[in-house]
Amino acid sequence: MTRLAPRATAPAATRPAGAALALLLLAWAGASSAAGAALAIAAPPASPTGWALLPLVAGVVGLALLVGLRQLVLVVAALLPARRAAAAPQAGPAPDARVAILYPVADDFRADVVRRSARQTHPGTRVVVLDDSRDPAVGERIAALAAEGVVEVHRRADRSGAKAGNLNRWLDRHGHEVDHVVVLDADQEAEPGFVAGALARAAAHPDAAVVQGTILARASATAFSRDLAGLFERHAAVQLAGRARLGVGAFCGRGAMLDVAAVRAAGGVPELVMEDTALTVELARQGRTVVAAPELVTVEDAPIDHAAFAVQFGKFTEGAAQLLVRSRRAVVDRRLPIRRRIDLQLELLVPIAAALVPVALCAWALLAAATGAPAFPWQLGLPLAALGVVPLLPETAHRIRSRGPVRGLAFGLRASMLYASVALVAARGLAAVAVSRRARFRITPKVRVGGDPAALLRRRALELTAAAAAIALAVLWAGRPEAAMPVVAVAVAALAFGLRDALDARGPAPQRVRATTAIWARERA
Repeated sequence: MTRLAPRATAPAATRPAGAALALLLLAWAGASSAAGAALAIAAPPASPTGWALLPLVAGVVGLALLVGLRQLVLVVAALLPARRAAAAPQAGPAPDARVAILYPVADDFRADVVRRSARQTHPGTRVVVLDDSRDPAVGERIAALAAEGVVEVHRRADRSGAKAGNLNRWLDRHGHEVDHVVVLDADQEAEPGFVAGALARAAAHPDAAVVQGTILARASATAFSRDLAGLFERHAAVQLAGRARLGVGAFCGRGAMLDVAAVRAAGGVPELVMEDTALTVELARQGRTVVAAPELVTVEDAPIDHAAFAVQFGKFTEGAAQLLVRSRRAVVDRRLPIRRRIDLQLELLVPIAAALVPVALCAWALLAAATGAPAFPWQLGLPLAALGVVPLLPETAHRIRSRGPVRGLAFGLRASMLYASVALVAARGLAAVAVSRRARFRITPKVRVGGDPAALLRRRALELTAAAAAIALAVLWAGRPEAAMPVVAVAVAALAFGLRDALDARGPAPQRVRATTAIWARERA
């Protein structure tokens, strides 16, 4: 990782080092023990192999229950009314504060959003395109905008460190020229008052290193985006509000203003796939905080189709697995508050649980069918499923209120299928990191896939191969193909979304439209 400056001296350690680890292990042991007891009572194995498998399956289920409970806590916290701080005179934002809006791009440059973001009310705001593009046509579009005087352009000789490396290279060369930077993705635009509002927030919170705004989803005319943009937007808003209420605010990687001195003191942006979470931890070690500012709005594209969403989720899984290994000592780091340590580990375990649960359920089903043991008990499956859909509840409830119970519940079913459909993508990402010890930084595709049926089958080769292997094993070993249902259900969900995308791709080219749902904070105000 590029070091922009030495790490600052950590504050005196006053928090118990092992408390967070002990709490996590105790909670996991309790959830796993409860799951194991439920399995042993409601579906006792009929073979020694089954009894040997039971603690492994119980451990996976316990992990899933634990991360599901964290999601429930975040949703409940987001619903609580915000605490109103006592009025106190605060210094206003410095009118001469130096701010640069940074746009890291790699062949995904969009002049329209950059142009709109450049219309900031704060005087002297710079807009810098950090160009990692290889396509000459993209370079020409960037040069044309630069010729108009709208943006500055910064390029580097290599693309090491991906997005974080791109940011670090500019901070290394030009960080002394500004006090703050606003980081935006290539398809993201900030409202005109974003910089001024973020500076006001920073002035009111001297310990803040990051001011994180609300991220809205810009839907396109694709069926996938129209249907699910609201889900992604509301999930982001709930996470922002819930984490703020719990005191574990986090940098989301974009749509935020960063204090340059704080970032440099932390050693720069960690050059990992999940650079945002890693930077949040490094800043917390310095005693700096993240302030949620829901009134500050940016808008970005929602994933254009299921293939783009799968790439996004696979990147999330690989990045989480990589950071989970790199941050294993954070759970006993006395410089971090205990709740920060616990939240970090549980956040990184979300995609790990998503990858392991279908595999564990399929292994249990296959062994039960082969030995004549009872199937996975519904008494355990019901709470597991209920906690799994908790992140979907805010948008599902909104759809029920606005469009009626039938359409709302149908949406909830589709949203559940969406996250089930990427379970094998998560498993593949987890396996890739385990083998290679590295995570890949991939840019979410901005162009929808074609409608060719053969191409659809190739894109879903992972799910089809896994489902065929599971069915073959179930038939040959147990004579019961239904035992492969946990994996088959994932494949069916992935194929269903792929088929909808393929049919949709035969229509006219998608046009971008406005963000489709209301801002969470304004909706509840």
